[in-house]
Amino acid sequence: MTQETHGAQSRILERYDTTAVNCLTGGYSALATVLGRPVAEQAIFERGNGYLFQAGLDEGGYPEYIFPVEEAGALGMTRSGFKVHTVPIEPAAMGAQLVRLLAEFKGVVVWVNTAHLGYADVYTGNAPYLHAVLIERISEDLRHVDVLDTLVVGPKPFSCRARLSIEDLVRATTDHIRTESHDGMGFFYAATDTLAAAGPGEGAGDGGLDGVLAEQARRFFAEERFRGAINRYRDLSAACFAGTQEQAAIGARRLFHHSSVLYAVPSLVLMGRSLADAGAGEDTTALHEEAMRHWQAMGVLALRYEATAAPSVLGRINERFARLDEVTVRLWESLIGR
Repeated sequence: MTQETHGAQSRILERYDTTAVNCLTGGYSALATVLGRPVAEQAIFERGNGYLFQAGLDEGGYPEYIFPVEEAGALGMTRSGFKVHTVPIEPAAMGAQLVRLLAEFKGVVVWVNTAHLGYADVYTGNAPYLHAVLIERISEDLRHVDVLDTLVVGPKPFSCRARLSIEDLVRATTDHIRTESHDGMGFFYAATDTLAAAGPGEGAGDGGLDGVLAEQARRFFAEERFRGAINRYRDLSAACFAGTQEQAAIGARRLFHHSSVLYAVPSLVLMGRSLADAGAGEDTTALHEEAMRHWQAMGVLALRYEATAAPSVLGRINERFARLDEVTVRLWESLIGR
């Protein structure tokens, strides 16, 4: 535990330019480092089938395009040689509970409502959403915790270590918020290294990179939530754009964030590294690069539609969705036999 007992008000302690692709998988990767056996976020994506995306509605009722976060994170950690422990939160005795958990597990990941993360204006000044942070320490007087936030999304995303008052933490973990994709609030997520006796390293649970990519390809075609994700995202976006002017503008901004900032492009960046590590062929590499270009172009179109609401731009968005569906199918087809 930290020896400092003053300054319990929430604030950023250290700020970093590097970020995770996702707050939960980034938190798990950081937790593995705390436990003494680092696992890259890329490895969690690979082992957790994190390159498979589905579509739904977020906590505000707006369309989202996202991988199954909790499923991928837990599976990726398990296949990396860690056991994930789910511990119900005790709001009335959270300080004492965290003292016990941090003594036993060294760190815990938790889902929070961003409305109560008082250390960053980008959280308190915008619509709340579901987010995950890693709790690293609690003060001896139980007045605050120190957290690692691996992805603070703003005009220029960053990560940080921050101090969060225990009051803010209680509110952030009990003010319930959910999406269609996941609803993991109410628990602390800890981990133990099941391979500690085998020594350091990341080799556990690989099963061959070719194999895990081929597994994801097979799941893409076997499960409609993945195979139909882009078309569902298109339909949900079309319904949003047909709403009020405000709804259409917010939906367009969310499309930009999901395509270029938060999910599609960052995930494809990680996937590109995985493909290179697996020695993917030229055809697969070319399809991956084409998918990246289409999602980047989608982000530009989304911003243009937010600014203009022009029917011609909406038509181009729909055309881009069609191209994305086609190239995504071809990309996974190229991997299914690997």
